[in-house]
Amino acid sequence: MNISLIVVESIAVIGTVAFAISGALMGAKHRLDVVGMMFLACITGVGGGTLRDIILDVPVFWLIDWHYIGICVTFAVIVYYRANRLGKYTRLLLWADAVGMALFAVLGAAKALDVGANPLVASILGMFGACLGGVIRDTLVNEIPIMMRKEIYVTAALTGGLITALTISWANMPVYLALIIGGTVALIIRGAALIKNISLPPHPGID
Repeated sequence: MNISLIVVESIAVIGTVAFAISGALMGAKHRLDVVGMMFLACITGVGGGTLRDIILDVPVFWLIDWHYIGICVTFAVIVYYRANRLGKYTRLLLWADAVGMALFAVLGAAKALDVGANPLVASILGMFGACLGGVIRDTLVNEIPIMMRKEIYVTAALTGGLITALTISWANMPVYLALIIGGTVALIIRGAALIKNISLPPHPGID
């Protein structure tokens, strides 16, 4: 197995774990039972990637490898029994979501490139994969989705995906290195937004 494949699979697993934890924590915040937390963990963990694969017209990743659903269910159960030891749900949820976002943004961009998308389209599909699972999660529990708040989120996903796509297609950088660089940039941008409360200026509105 070459290093790029190892990195791709590692990113997919770690990203799924991070998103599953964020989904389960959202379930804990809303006092769902263990099955409800499993459902939210699965929706968050594989939802965005499912929509990405449908758009790309490729086999949906978790239908080929059921272990991704197993990961979501396992971490939902862990969070269910250990949530009271995890501290403040909201902060941990945001950081778990940030990790998942960064990893799925670059993974989606690389996957889109692999089927012939140009770098800009690839970065947009990476953003879809990184953001839409969380949107579905938040909508189901009647929360305002993170990407719709005054926080830098979509920008981080697009930037990480675009860096990944450009370094692979234009700089001919090895896929594994492009993924690491793009994911790191996306996480730094999102992390800075969380730590420093940075946001882009909102539109003043229409009277």
